[in-house]
Amino acid sequence: MRSLSCVLVREGPSDDWFLPILLRRALEELVIETFPACREVQDVRSLPKAGNQSPEPVLAALEQEQGTFDVVLYHHDGAPRAKSGPVLERMRQTWAESDFTEPLVAVVPMRETEAWVLADEAALVRVLNVRRLGRTVVTGPEVESCRHPKAVIDVLLGQAGLNPNGSGVLHNFYVSVADTAGIGELRKVPAFRQWWDDMIEALEGLGYQHG
Repeated sequence: MRSLSCVLVREGPSDDWFLPILLRRALEELVIETFPACREVQDVRSLPKAGNQSPEPVLAALEQEQGTFDVVLYHHDGAPRAKSGPVLERMRQTWAESDFTEPLVAVVPMRETEAWVLADEAALVRVLNVRRLGRTVVTGPEVESCRHPKAVIDVLLGQAGLNPNGSGVLHNFYVSVADTAGIGELRKVPAFRQWWDDMIEALEGLGYQHG
């Protein structure tokens, strides 16, 4: 029986509330579907002190974790492309030239992680305990066209009678959506699908066998 251990280099606190839970759930579905010999997906461990803008602190943090992970998940918001593109390329290049042998898989939501939070309309309805979302809220595959998903989340919380600035409100919301969002719905979102495909390629490179 083979297990899978991933560490996450992420951007901000809200990413830490959402991504480790969502990505672990996604990986559980991915290995069941594609690599059934892998029977255990461990919790995705976040490395908040690594930062994500410069390769050097990332490598330094991961050196302290060496031998404890199979894959590095490197998160960076996808917009603006003029900023994210060079950062991602620099990280990939530095990683390829390093002594690490584990694969690094980019996690690049467009425009930002909050777009993935909004992807599953049914999950949002359940978490917010409302009958329906406002007509102007974009969800599903088109969520990447939303220019200000954080502002949309604030509006949704307000419409549900929740103060987004209240103690623990945002944290609880992000965790609840991460726990309940349908991975099938996320896979319709292009940037998430790209991560999914890249993850399959990385696990193939590590010798995980297709079922």
